[in-house]
Amino acid sequence: MHTPTGKVPHAVAYTWMLRPDYRTPPAPAGGAVPAGPWRHADNGQVMNGVYERFLPGRRIEVVAIWYGYVLSRCAGPRMPRFSSPLVSAWNPVLAQGLTAGPKAPSPYRDAHWCDRWTAEALLYGRKPFGVFTLPVEEAMRWFTGSGGTALVYRARNTGEGLVRVVAGLSEPYGRLFDVDALIADYRRALPGDLGEQEAEALAAHRASSPALGYVLRDDAEDAFRRAPLSVRGLTLGYPPHETAARVLAGTGARIGV
Repeated sequence: MHTPTGKVPHAVAYTWMLRPDYRTPPAPAGGAVPAGPWRHADNGQVMNGVYERFLPGRRIEVVAIWYGYVLSRCAGPRMPRFSSPLVSAWNPVLAQGLTAGPKAPSPYRDAHWCDRWTAEALLYGRKPFGVFTLPVEEAMRWFTGSGGTALVYRARNTGEGLVRVVAGLSEPYGRLFDVDALIADYRRALPGDLGEQEAEALAAHRASSPALGYVLRDDAEDAFRRAPLSVRGLTLGYPPHETAARVLAGTGARIGV
């Protein structure tokens, strides 16, 4: 919540809690970029990271802030049982290059910044699945670096000096994630049949893996687009409260009770 001046109201700012995340892009050095309006209410320091606050009705609001600029903001049902080092509010932000506005400062330094970030996030266990496009030389280095990891990939030369890569972990969902905790969260967060539909979809993926389901199949990318939202969100490493909020928004339903 902002005041008309763009500053965080004092009473509201005290409710934001920092969620430490090593994906947080570093603040710019040298003062070349003016700081954004979001500041800590207690000391006035520029906010940088993932912050969350609890809302009435078993909801949670999460903001991803870079150097005082909100790059994403979402309110959804609380999903308290599930957590994973492969899931982060930064994953959708940095993979998609989200910004506070068309002219606002951002951490992205060039056209391939997000692709490089996704490639690195996959190598270092920060995302379970992703798609990126890199110059041939960089893609070849990534292929070499992926040796010995649990990643499986498909690559295609675009004919423009670029290589498009779809990659995912080979380990089953049931080993990568606490699927039972996530199912319990969806059943509580979504009303009636909605919760059961997403729970059944997650349970059906327990023995499969991102690689088997969405990399190695001939129709892998079409299959991913057809997958239920809970599965797509988990496969991309997106926060489940954001995915649940999308499910609710698509049906007009209210948070389960």
